[in-house]
Amino acid sequence: MNTKGNGFLEALKEKTLVRRDKTTAKGVDLIKDKEFIVIYVGASFLAGSARRNVENLKKFYEIMKDEKLEIIYLSQDNNEKEFTKHFHENHGNWLAVPPGTEDNEELMKTLENPTIPHVIVYNKLGFMCRRTTGTADLEKKGILDKWRAKNQNVQFRRGKSGDRQVSSQESQSKESDAVAKDKSGKK
Repeated sequence: MNTKGNGFLEALKEKTLVRRDKTTAKGVDLIKDKEFIVIYVGASFLAGSARRNVENLKKFYEIMKDEKLEIIYLSQDNNEKEFTKHFHENHGNWLAVPPGTEDNEELMKTLENPTIPHVIVYNKLGFMCRRTTGTADLEKKGILDKWRAKNQNVQFRRGKSGDRQVSSQESQSKESDAVAKDKSGKK
């Protein structure tokens, strides 16, 4: 799950995002100060437990307002009117990319068009910490510490396809294998 390279944060840097209070922010300005970016892919027509995701996100956002965290809503509503009504009446004062825009479509492709609802969390380096359809675990105490711990247990190694993320356990295992081969004289 801890993968990098889909380019979401890079693509986000070029976008202009809007808040519920109608202020705007450039993605590049947003990313530089945040430790985590929470992407919520949803729509106004969702019902039941999917609709509760927005309520959970609002609680989470309020609790975490002093943390270096931002939520971005990628609306999949059918039109701007549905989005605007839902966003202004139900969401927290986080950022959004309205539906039907090139920016929204490009970001959705970068995320590999996830089902809705979907919650994806990236750290400031662009690595995915979490990807799921629900928000229930956001209410757990220490969720940011859990995400931080995941990211601290990762080492980076340059490979043919660029940066690759390797867990500490995998890295230690490979180092042990290499030491064993050196001791046996095999290459």
